[in-house]
Amino acid sequence: MASQRFYIKNLYPVVSAILMVLPVFNSAGLCSLPHPVSPAAIILSIPDPDREDSILQFNQVGSFGLHVNGIRAAIRTNSTGFITSYSYRNFDGYRAHNNDYSHNFDLDFETAPAAHSNLRLALHYLSGVQKRPGSLTRSEFDSVPFHADPRAVSRDEKRITQKGQLDLGYDLKFGRSLNQKIAISGNGQIEYFERSTKEFKITTRYIMGLKANYVYTFHLWNRSSEFTAGWELFHQPERKEEYENYSGQQSDQLEQIEVENTTIASCYLSENFEVAPKKLFLLLTGRYDNVIYRVAEQTGPSRSDKKNYNALSPEISLNYKVFRSITLFTSWEMDFKNPTDKELESPDPGFLYNQALDPQVTRTLKAGVRGSLTRRGSARFFTSLRYDALLYWSRISNEIVRYEIFGDEYYRNAAQTNRLGVKLHGRVEIIRDLTFSLAYTYSHNVYSAYTAMSWEETSPGNITTVSRDFTGNTEPAIPRHNLNLTLGYELPVGKKCGIFARLNYHKSSGFWMDDANSEKSGAYDLVNTLLGVNIKSGHLFLTVSGGVNNLFDRIYVVNANINSANRRFYDAGSPRDFTGSVNLGYTF
Repeated sequence: MASQRFYIKNLYPVVSAILMVLPVFNSAGLCSLPHPVSPAAIILSIPDPDREDSILQFNQVGSFGLHVNGIRAAIRTNSTGFITSYSYRNFDGYRAHNNDYSHNFDLDFETAPAAHSNLRLALHYLSGVQKRPGSLTRSEFDSVPFHADPRAVSRDEKRITQKGQLDLGYDLKFGRSLNQKIAISGNGQIEYFERSTKEFKITTRYIMGLKANYVYTFHLWNRSSEFTAGWELFHQPERKEEYENYSGQQSDQLEQIEVENTTIASCYLSENFEVAPKKLFLLLTGRYDNVIYRVAEQTGPSRSDKKNYNALSPEISLNYKVFRSITLFTSWEMDFKNPTDKELESPDPGFLYNQALDPQVTRTLKAGVRGSLTRRGSARFFTSLRYDALLYWSRISNEIVRYEIFGDEYYRNAAQTNRLGVKLHGRVEIIRDLTFSLAYTYSHNVYSAYTAMSWEETSPGNITTVSRDFTGNTEPAIPRHNLNLTLGYELPVGKKCGIFARLNYHKSSGFWMDDANSEKSGAYDLVNTLLGVNIKSGHLFLTVSGGVNNLFDRIYVVNANINSANRRFYDAGSPRDFTGSVNLGYTF
């Protein structure tokens, strides 16, 4: 499916480095972070690229052969912006058969060809290899948690990725008061994957996308109103070749060639209306998606198949400003999720697509509050506070659930799932430069109706199917409780130097490993630390930092390989590791 890119803004300076280096690897599946939650491993006090021209050379080293090196340059004028970066990452891995490396290049160019218009061009290239260690049984995890699955080693399970992407976008504001806007964007992408599992698979994928939307802001009955209409088109042809896997190498024996096409056409409308002046706002949204999958074999038995999914997804939400600093909000939405081409792969060799897999439909009700408070003047303690709290309830029909058979992934439907959750987040400045933040989530997710044919390994090592009733069980791989606490301090030392420190605590409850709730991981807690210094002299700036993750060397399960037929559920998180970075930059 179409790749997604995530942008983080205004968390200066700590998160700017994570934005620049880590998400690229994660989006391509080439970076296994050592901890689910940790303070920033790379700290850069870099200039804001929207304001200053600069060049930066960044370096990070860490335990288990980790090193990241790269360079980044930014140039901006009144009407033009240019940012480019290159980075290389190598990681030997804390588990056996878990090493990876990757090269990444990005270029973003933005200009204003005319008044009230904006043109953007972005290029992205990534190339890398990641070895897969597989998952362990409970007995293996208890005795040797950082070993690899022997089957993954014998197959040399890995993923080789090469990807190039071009994005173009143009938007224009017009009208007497510039209250209308048109935005058009398109993207093209070429992806090449080699994946060695039971077979050696080669996939060549071409992606083409086009988006257009129109926004009209006006007043109706002395109330502000914003109307939006949009349209999206996505097309993805791909070719898949399957060969025998000869110890991680492609054999000469071609097993199958498949040609697949995915087409998604979508349109949407939304209206954001001010019901009560500067107090109550109503948002109405409707989206329609039509998804078509086609697949055909180019070798015997030369079969073909087609799947078509379509649905309307409405949403209604209300925002009420009790005071200037406190907002109450609530919403109801229905979300449609079609199976991806990967999820449609059939466990039955008699079919190309899984004939029993239906789309997932989620109905969600949310309610919450958000607010902020700033004390001005001579206040010394608790000068600022930001918080938000959310309560949600979801009912999912035909939830798409993963299961695994000897390393191959397939999917089935759970008839109905109920989810109840709470999310809390807050940040307070205790005294000047000393901040404390809290994030907590509570998740109660239960299958309210779910029977399925379960693939299970018998004692002689054979795979059989057994009818199971999972009604009333808890969803696997989702902890009931997650708590994250962070204490941060920044101390100015003169006019050219600053010291920063972070102390992070993460607590997670255990989670179930399969739909049958037959095994459960243990709860764990992690402590992560970071200390660094920023120095700026004239046009030069330097950041040096070091940290320790998993300070008390806990052994814990970071991920669940859920519903494994031979009960290989367990993936260990990183033991204690050390990181350090030296980053040097220059502003023009």
